Amino acid sequence: MITTVLHPALARAAASTATVAVVAPRDVLPYAQAFARRGWRTVAVDLASHLRPLALPGTGRTAGRTDRVEHTGSLRRTVKKLRPLGVSAAIAASPEGIELADRLAWQLELPGPDPITSLLRRDRGAQAKALTQAGIAAPRGVRTTSLAYALEWARFCAPPRFLLAPAAAGIDLAPVSCADDLQISSAWPEMRRAAARHSRDAHLVLTEELTGPRYMVNTSTHPGPNGAAHHDVTDIWAEVHTPEGLLDRRDLLDRQPLLARVLTMYMRRVLDALGVVSGPVSSQIVYTVDRGPVLLSALAVPGISLADGALRSCTGFDRLSAALDAVTAAQPARFTPAPAGRHIVRVRLHSHGSDGIELRLLRSVRQLPTVVAVSPSSSEVVLSHARSQAVEADYQAIRALERDRLHRAGCP
Repeated sequence: MITTVLHPALARAAASTATVAVVAPRDVLPYAQAFARRGWRTVAVDLASHLRPLALPGTGRTAGRTDRVEHTGSLRRTVKKLRPLGVSAAIAASPEGIELADRLAWQLELPGPDPITSLLRRDRGAQAKALTQAGIAAPRGVRTTSLAYALEWARFCAPPRFLLAPAAAGIDLAPVSCADDLQISSAWPEMRRAAARHSRDAHLVLTEELTGPRYMVNTSTHPGPNGAAHHDVTDIWAEVHTPEGLLDRRDLLDRQPLLARVLTMYMRRVLDALGVVSGPVSSQIVYTVDRGPVLLSALAVPGISLADGALRSCTGFDRLSAALDAVTAAQPARFTPAPAGRHIVRVRLHSHGSDGIELRLLRSVRQLPTVVAVSPSSSEVVLSHARSQAVEADYQAIRALERDRLHRAGCP
């Protein structure tokens, strides 16, 4: 006979309707809806205004019966508010929620990683250092708030080109490509100010600029017996960028045996080095000629997107349900990714021109046959179809509509 001993939090969840704490959500509604389908209640742990990055808006949309708790800075008080709600899992819903989710799980005696290592799951510089120490491919670089120290490293290592970025991963700031000391010095002050506004952390990373195909790799980790962790790659997206470095599109990849195997093997080593023992992680990877896959950044959040509905309809994979399973399963679940069966492409719209032309563009885009979703901000369009030719035709049509819009906007 095999006896399974549940973690105390899992035993409590089995005994009653369980509650999941969604920490620092920018929009709690998708989480509440997904967890409700599983019979779970949701409580949003919001950050008080003085704890939120200045560049971020306040609390997002709410769900009808979602409880809310405000974290004002006292971990003890927040835990005291959560205990009566029967919280059995804590999930970070944004970069700024990762450390707090780890600390809450620790205090509530829930499964989760050591809060001391939280920086490894949200900071590019800390991640690169940890991977290098573990003998895993990572960008060469430096994490600092000192321009003088960064320039000293740049002169000593002297890669062909540099990339300057916030140390905090997952914030809406594009890295800046630099060729020399002058360009680094020029970009540094504004990047530091922007990093502080978006993440409350002014640390920057200056690294070698790596070239090669780019991928977004989403993973789910289940806690296993004897402290082991079971990592699964759930979906891989190939990224295409414009010559100016802007994101053009993301294509869902089929489970190509060689590529999937290489990325999966690399990601398992990465996740172990970053102290991931449960839950979802969304990672940015560059595949280099000489070193193979190299992690650019990793973020311990579900990585939900506008394309999740299309992904769920064609594969049966629900990202938020998988995130919930990952932090509550007593034993590692065997993950068998379903074949996509359809082609899914996330197209990034590049905004130019007047509002009137923008509205005409969106009306035309929505009428394309493979369009299944358009983001509320009109920045992304999701295409999905069984035939890749149909998706490609609509992608080309979107770019043609944009060119026509720019042409009209430039006419006197």
